[in-house]
Amino acid sequence: MNYVALDFWWKVGITVLNAGFCIYMYLVTRNRVTNERISKLQENVDTRLDNHGDRLARIEQDARHAPTHEDLKRIHTRIDETAKSLARIEGEFAGTNHTLNLIHEYLLNGNNK
Repeated sequence: MNYVALDFWWKVGITVLNAGFCIYMYLVTRNRVTNERISKLQENVDTRLDNHGDRLARIEQDARHAPTHEDLKRIHTRIDETAKSLARIEGEFAGTNHTLNLIHEYLLNGNNK
């Protein structure tokens, strides 16, 4: 038997086996790290979605207390009525102001006309 050739092929086989093992470990480790990152990301997304669910529930609860379209319609009607009353009062004060100006002019000028 040729022990030198056997030793050579034994070293080649061990080297190929080690290289294959190293590649296998690299791939397994890479997948494990990727899976861990995906798991952490999934937990983070789940936590954020839970927070959004709570926020959405609070918004829906607040929306129940918001005025309806009919409420806004009544408010608009009341504002229109108030604006009309204010315009009427403004007209009355304009007339009163004119009357007071005439009285003031009369008092300042007296009966000199």
